[in-house]
Order: sequence, then structure tokens, then C-alpha cells
Amino acid sequence: MTETTTSTPPAEGLLARAVGMFTAPRKTFEGVIQTPRPAGMLFLVVVIMALATAGPQFTDRGRQAALDMQVQQIEKFTGQPVSDEAYAQMEQRSKYTAPITLVSFFITMPIGALLFGAIYWAVFNALLGGTASFKQVLAIVTHSMIIGAVGVALGAPIQYAKGTMSSTGPFNLGVLAPMLDEKSFLANFLGFINPFQVWGTIVTAIGLAVLYKRKSTNIAIALLALYGLIAGGVAAWLSR
Repeated sequence: MTETTTSTPPAEGLLARAVGMFTAPRKTFEGVIQTPRPAGMLFLVVVIMALATAGPQFTDRGRQAALDMQVQQIEKFTGQPVSDEAYAQMEQRSKYTAPITLVSFFITMPIGALLFGAIYWAVFNALLGGTASFKQVLAIVTHSMIIGAVGVALGAPIQYAKGTMSSTGPFNLGVLAPMLDEKSFLANFLGFINPFQVWGTIVTAIGLAVLYKRKSTNIAIALLALYGLIAGGVAAWLSR
């Protein structure tokens, strides 16, 4: 008599999991949960975003675009124009912007992933009675981040070609309403809404739903509502 044994299918490779976030997130997350490996995906995300953001700044055109963006951000937050003296100092420091930006991604992105992972783990485990491990939740977070990373990579050459740069990139809803006053609440709100970030948020919801066996629609609504609140807060601050 021959016994039938059931073996666990081999875990997918890094690139297969990255592609799976776009083509079949639910199925891919089922494998990710079985064998959570957040470090490799986080490293891939950081490399893509760091190179896409800092790479153009190693050129004169990209460095000038980054400098212009910094000036615009300062003037938006302070409501005052940047003085000639301050601009000259910023221009002098801009030669170090590219390497600093490159290194900063390897610091801030892991911190952000750990922070969101901790928040989701606390909410679903402590408040909603889930039993998932923190490593599983962190794997959900890091794998979902690949959506936003690809958005940044796709937007980088567009911004470089235009000679402009913005923190939200060229893909935001603000471009659909150019007739709005750029200082208005609605213009700032739409400018903060990035389709790739929205997509990544929905993918995160799918991953959490698979992990905690809950409806992805409800989780997606909650996460998108939070995203909207943050966008509203930023817009209110910029349009004050």
C-alpha cells in the first residue's frame, strides 16, 4: 500500500513575488504568509526608490530640479519667499543632496515599514484578536511597498525630462484639475493623492485580509479613509 504525502510547494523567488503583487496579489500573499521573508523585498523596494529618486540628482539638471522643489516646499510651508542669501546657501549645499538622498532611503524606508507593520500588528492582534506574527505582518507591508516603488521609478524619467521634481511625483490627481488655484485646499488635496499609493494601499488591504481571514473590502475602506484623512490634513496645512 502506498501512502500519499502532501508537500508544501516551494516558496516563490523575490522577483516572482514582486511581479505577483501586480498580477495576483491574493495568491502571492498566500505564499508570503506561509514563508514570510520581508527583508529581501524591503531591500528591493529601497534600492528602486533610492536610485530612482537620487539618481537624477547626480546630474546638473536633476540637482537644479531638486533645488527648485526644496524652494517651493519652503515657500509653501512658511508662506514667505526664499531670500537670495538663503537660496545661495541651498545651492551650495545641493552638491551633497544626491548622496544624502541615496543614504536616507536606507534609513527612513525600513523605519517606515517597521512602524506601519507595528501599527497593523497591534490593531489586528491586540484589538481584533488576531494571532499572526509580526514577521508575517511586516512581510505584507514590505511586499505591498513594491507598488509605490514602481510608481516612483516610472515617474523619475518623466520628471527628469520636464526638468521638474515634486514629492508626489508626476502621477497625482492634481494634474487632472490644472484650473484650480495651486494654493487651494482642493488642489493640494488632489496633488497628494497618488494612484500608485492608492493601489499599494488596496494591495496591503488584500494581504491583511488573507492573513487575518477578513474581508478585504472593509480593510481597504478603512485604510483608504485613513489615507484620505492624512491627505486632508496636509492639504489644510498647505492651504492655510
